[in-house]
Amino acid sequence: MKKVFEGSPRVVDALDAGEIALVVNTPQPDAQSLRDSFSIRRTALERKIPYFTTIAGAEAAAETIAVLRRGALTVEPLQEYHRSVR
Repeated sequence: MKKVFEGSPRVVDALDAGEIALVVNTPQPDAQSLRDSFSIRRTALERKIPYFTTIAGAEAAAETIAVLRRGALTVEPLQEYHRSVR
């Protein structure tokens, strides 16, 4: 798939077409990458597609999805968590 500035077909076209369900975008700090990142991020947000800008964030989401699939996710007050780790 082409980068945004390279023309179609590109990642933004695939987002618009519903071909991408989740975005992990870690752009380089150069001007072109930042411009591309903006259009990818904007399109993902407009289409309500989950979007992560760090590998750590994407890994945390993947772990959470795995836990949810097992049905093992529970919610507790933060104070309870702190009591259990002492």
